[in-house]
Order: sequence, then C-alpha cells, then structure tokens
Amino acid sequence: MPLRNTVPQPFPLSRLALCVLAAGMLGGCEFKPPASEAPPAAVLSPEQEAARQAALEAQQVREQALLARYQIAGDGTVTDTETGLTWMQCSLGQSWSEGRCLGEAKLFSWTHALRAAEGFEFAGHADWRLPTQPELLTLVYCSTGRRNAVNAEGYGGSCAGDYSKPTLLTAAFPDTPAGNFWTSTPHDRYGYASWGVAFGSGATGVGTHTDYTHARLVRGTLRTSQ
Repeated sequence: MPLRNTVPQPFPLSRLALCVLAAGMLGGCEFKPPASEAPPAAVLSPEQEAARQAALEAQQVREQALLARYQIAGDGTVTDTETGLTWMQCSLGQSWSEGRCLGEAKLFSWTHALRAAEGFEFAGHADWRLPTQPELLTLVYCSTGRRNAVNAEGYGGSCAGDYSKPTLLTAAFPDTPAGNFWTSTPHDRYGYASWGVAFGSGATGVGTHTDYTHARLVRGTLRTSQ
C-alpha cells in the first residue's frame, strides 16, 4: 500500500472492521443478505467441477507440505523447522487446552504488546517476544497458492484469488482470528508507527502505536538462508 500525505496507512481493514469503526458497535454490522435475497447456488459444469476438485487437491498438497515443516510439541507451541522459530500456537489472551485455543484474542496497542511479552512465561520458557516483521510474514499461507507482490515501499503482499481466512495454517495455529497482528519492527521513517501483518488477507502494512491489534509471541532466532 502506498504512503500518502506522509501518513502511514493502517493495516488493511476488513469490511466488518470498517463497519465497527463507523457504527461504534458490533451490533450494527450485519452483512448476510436476507434469505429471500440470497443468490441461488451456482450449478457447475463437469469441466468447472473438475477444475474445482483439482484446486482442492492442490491445496491439500500445499497444506500437507507446510504442515510437515511444523513440529507440534503438544504444549501449545510449534517449531518451524525451516525458520528455526518456535511460536505460541495461541494469540495472546487465548488459553491452550487440548489442541484448541480457547477464549478471545486480546487487542493491544504496540507499546502494550511489547510490554505483555516481557517476562512472559509459557511452556517452560520466559524468553518469548513480539516477532519482527520478516518473522511474522513466514506464517502467512495462501490457500490458493497465489500471492500478490509487495510494492516498492514494502506494503501489500496479500493473497490472491478465493483464499481461505485466516491466512495461515490453522492446523498449527487453531482459532486464530482473521485480523491484524503487531510486529516489533518500527517504521524506519515514522516514529509513531510500526509494521504488522493482516491475517485476513496476508498483506503487511503499518499502524500507529495507538492502534489496537492482536499479538502472537515467538522465541528463537530466524534462520537465514546461506
């Protein structure tokens, strides 16, 4: 996303988020059309159905290949063997229980997210931290196998096509909200803004430090390719 008027653009907002901001309450947001107005289900031709099945099979292959990268410890953590990073499977505010992340993920300002990570203890470790932008971007998964490029200023990179949300592998990160997540990476030109990743689209963007978004913690050092 380009910068305009020297003000960093916020994370990409979903239609629901825009409605919440405009209406000031969740109760005023409803996007499902009445049953009488709902469009009839499309009838696929044999060729279209074959293409749909082929796309689903290709998606399953991609997901299995990605899942093979992850070592799920069973204690609420997962290690990406490709990057060397160990992640909390739940977002901050959720509780790990028998393979699920229970409760609602909390929203944090950037400063509060950094503070929440300080000394956070989980699964026998206390060196959890907010991930950097490159680290958090490694979790983005586009179910279609297609992704737009970021622009010259590093904004964008959303998934392309009819992709699933949230845009990460839910088998490794269950119950993840399809929302925005902070990183620890500040914007290099604007001291009041930092980078984040929108798991409703897979794109990366910036938000002001007073924006409230989700957070997921990580530990370890990102392995760089030789």
